[in-house]
Amino acid sequence: TTRKTRRRMKTISFFGLLLLVLVLLPLCSDASSAAGTETLLGVVGPDFVVLGADSSMASQGLALTSSNLDKIMVLLDPGKRTTTAATTNIHEQQQVIVAAAAGNAADADRLLGQLASHAALEEFQASVGCDVEYIHAKDQQHHAFFSPPGVDARGVANLARQMIAESLRRAPMSVCLLVAGIVCVGRCMEPRLFWLDEYGSIQNIKYGAHGYGANFALSILDQGYKADLTKEEAVELIKNCFQQLRTRYIINSPQPPCIKCIDAINGCQLIQQQQQQQQQ
Repeated sequence: TTRKTRRRMKTISFFGLLLLVLVLLPLCSDASSAAGTETLLGVVGPDFVVLGADSSMASQGLALTSSNLDKIMVLLDPGKRTTTAATTNIHEQQQVIVAAAAGNAADADRLLGQLASHAALEEFQASVGCDVEYIHAKDQQHHAFFSPPGVDARGVANLARQMIAESLRRAPMSVCLLVAGIVCVGRCMEPRLFWLDEYGSIQNIKYGAHGYGANFALSILDQGYKADLTKEEAVELIKNCFQQLRTRYIINSPQPPCIKCIDAINGCQLIQQQQQQQQQ
């Protein structure tokens, strides 16, 4: 009886250890994605981009270190546009640039900080800056003034790609990005979403995801995406993805995701917080 009990204990221990290895191996592997257990989502509409990100961060193991983190950073935001400005020369103004990052927290913070500094430098080299709305003329009257654009989302995405690619042979950055913004194409303003991975690859996409959760979210985005999405439909699509992750994904974020909308009129808006305030 004692020998049988020992054999059973050894068998249970062996299969238990094997199961633990199978569960932890995908989490510890760097081959799939630098984002790992974090999730980034992006959807492009006719005149806007919606970004979503989970609000949690884990350490090198399975321990949760933060559950209220905002992973969507505004690199450059000229603020809300007036009606006159939006209908006259909006294509000549600086547009909002937003980036969502996942991966190593130090690499993400350093990369986003460098991108924000470069965007601010280009902005002030082009003119006096987008924070100046009015100037005084010689006749002592106020005249509306709009700073010309210094850099757009496309330029920031290509700069991020260059920085990640150059670091591969020295100190590789373990970070994934979704860069969103409004880009001037001719005299038209079009939304853009750029997908970047830890190897310096870049893609201009209509919708995309980062992290292990992308295995579940991409099928939902494939089924629900359409070119003429409204903002409400895009937000619901992002929420549906995170809801499916909470149902099917083994790792769940304790807090609701952060969802932001980027357009040419209102800049960058925090959708999730607005809806919570309306419910309260």
